[in-house]
Amino acid sequence: MAGIGLFPALVALFLYSLLPVVSNTLTGLTGVNPATREAAIGLGLTRTQLMLQVLIPLALPVLLAAVRIVLVQNIGLAVIAGLIGGGGFGTFVFQGLNQTAMDLVLLGALPTIALALIAGIALDLLVRSSRRSA
Repeated sequence: MAGIGLFPALVALFLYSLLPVVSNTLTGLTGVNPATREAAIGLGLTRTQLMLQVLIPLALPVLLAAVRIVLVQNIGLAVIAGLIGGGGFGTFVFQGLNQTAMDLVLLGALPTIALALIAGIALDLLVRSSRRSA
């Protein structure tokens, strides 16, 4: 088996996804209206209650947008993980490129595109529904 395996590919995908998640989480939590935060503290909420009952629900659309970005990004990058033995659809893509077999390339690329589109649309709908309820 060529490459370095599945585990390093998963670690790389995880580390690559940290920046968008952390930055959007910070943006979402700091974007909550300070008056809302003060009102919750004035009502006597503890820090944990403030976070779970006020900040996270109000920041949820931004948090879900980060998850959508990371999910679609990682679906595309998982194909590249096939280069280091990560398996998946990337195996078909790179075998097809090595053998100049377009059918193998399409066998890996088309399901990846479909999966990314479905995941992106589904999470976009979830983000929109969370904005309506917030």
